[in-house]
Amino acid sequence: MSKLNTGILALAIATLPALALAQATPATPNIDKRQARQEQRIQQGVKSGQLTPREAAKLEKGQAKVQRMEDKAKADGTVTAKERARIEREQNKQDRRIAREKHNAKTN
Repeated sequence: MSKLNTGILALAIATLPALALAQATPATPNIDKRQARQEQRIQQGVKSGQLTPREAAKLEKGQAKVQRMEDKAKADGTVTAKERARIEREQNKQDRRIAREKHNAKTN
């Protein structure tokens, strides 16, 4: 085998684990970023007193629901457009709930 063929073979073998990892976890960066932002908003609300412990627990439960939906969508290795839209709709609901709970008359 020539040095060129050996180099190409070595390169191909070296990139296989990276490709397998990329396929094993479907990318949902926008969903993940939004989840993180919503978590920050909840924590900020607790810290500032805008959210009571009960309200925060309720909102955390909603965030967990979105995470379960995302995990379920990723389970087969592909997040379809339909699954992504469904998750985003649920995130929209959670976003409205966070805003409503943070700006109601109840404070900690």
